[in-house]
Amino acid sequence: MKKLVIFLSFITFSVGLMAQITITRDDMPDVGDTIRLSNAAVLFGIDPSVTGPDYTWDFTSLQPQSQVVEGYVSPQSTPFIYQIIFNQSVANLASPLQSLDFLPGFEVTDAYIFYKESATNYVRAGYAAAIMGVPVPMKFDHPELLYTFPLQENSPADSSLSAYSLELPGIGFFSIERKRVNEVDGWGSLSTPFGTFNTLRVKSEVFERDSLFIDSLQIGVPVNRHYTEFQWLANGFGIPVLTITQEGPMLTARYIDNIHDLTPLSVNLGPDLTLCAGDSVTIQAEVAGGTPPYSYLWSTLDTTASIRVAPVDTTTYSVMVADSQNNMMFASVTVNVAEFKEVNLGADSLQICADASVMLDAGDGYESVTWFVNGTEKLQGQAFQVDSTGIGLNYAVIRVDYLMNGCPGSDTVVVNFYICGGINDLQTVTLNVSPNPVTETFVAVQNKFSSRAKVSIVSASGHVIIPEYAFEENGRIVVKTGNLKPGNYLLMVTEDGIRGVAKFIKQ
Repeated sequence: MKKLVIFLSFITFSVGLMAQITITRDDMPDVGDTIRLSNAAVLFGIDPSVTGPDYTWDFTSLQPQSQVVEGYVSPQSTPFIYQIIFNQSVANLASPLQSLDFLPGFEVTDAYIFYKESATNYVRAGYAAAIMGVPVPMKFDHPELLYTFPLQENSPADSSLSAYSLELPGIGFFSIERKRVNEVDGWGSLSTPFGTFNTLRVKSEVFERDSLFIDSLQIGVPVNRHYTEFQWLANGFGIPVLTITQEGPMLTARYIDNIHDLTPLSVNLGPDLTLCAGDSVTIQAEVAGGTPPYSYLWSTLDTTASIRVAPVDTTTYSVMVADSQNNMMFASVTVNVAEFKEVNLGADSLQICADASVMLDAGDGYESVTWFVNGTEKLQGQAFQVDSTGIGLNYAVIRVDYLMNGCPGSDTVVVNFYICGGINDLQTVTLNVSPNPVTETFVAVQNKFSSRAKVSIVSASGHVIIPEYAFEENGRIVVKTGNLKPGNYLLMVTEDGIRGVAKFIKQ
């Protein structure tokens, strides 16, 4: 193979600069070549017409909007009727097309451009396509001259006038007339997003008249066009490394490039969420398309791909994601905080005469309410009447578990049964616990107790645990809770007919 580049996907080339080059047949495409091209809109303020000898062009700001892979095949691999018209004396190279821009509105398949390359020039011989299922070779009466070889700085200008017309019975008539004038108007160093190249610049003025007459509508549509092609050619690349086309105020560019993921940038934060009060959730920005790397800016001012939030109230979180090409996309998600009402059974400890009872009421509005005595389920329902049956002259841990809007809650109370007026009367005092919730240790404060007091912890299931603890001055009791599992507990301190009770939560 006589060229360097066939499938240009991963390698960025940097060649020696500031040397005049000569373009020959060896720099044109061959059968089997595939070349990846990016299409881009030229940025405002760029003037492609500026040129000269030993010139430096910088088009690194071009941003790809779409990509195509241009392939080249032998005319003998095209449909047979094409081969008859574009025989070896007419064409020795073909390139498949997706459509023909001069036949808008027609069903076009099996479309090709045909070329003829020789030691002296490179020409476009014509087109072929199946139009509404009918194969139609469209050979120019005179080939369109693209380059005359050898092509170099002092090459004279050249031109061609090419035409083709076709009548399709019952469908219509169309024709193409195209005059092309080519001149080398500069040389030098060209930089694109793909790399830097030593190039020869060719400017082509194209004057075209396309005529289309549709029989069914009895309407003719002549289109006169004048556009300028600026082409930068480098040795060994088969086609121009960059072509900018100017038609009126519109500028478009096509250049050899690497593979890009040009899927439009999109951001998804998932569906709206509902949390229970106090819960947290991670919101992840799922990003697709665009050109990595991505940057993030959340409404919380975080700049990471995900955030963890624990809203007190229903909150909408949003993120702006930008890719490396400064394309931006916004997304948002609402985190709802479920309505929740805590059950409060009142004091942490109740003193009840042995022959009496107490009614505990969770209140209404809950999806479920379940009552436990010393960890054993006793009743499901809004209210629970507690007496000494099964408890005797002792205490019991009463726990209520409840559910509202899918969010669970729990509360506990210690119920003490005693013989009213008897020697078993206990004075109950309130303990202050800090911090609460606790992690490893907490301090209980109550000046009613001395170092002789007994300290215990009661779990929600009624199990009694003897923790490590120490008495300090001013009625402070330091209690270690490192071995406790997370959950709700009661601290109980007793001494000489006095009982202190406090609820705490172990995290």
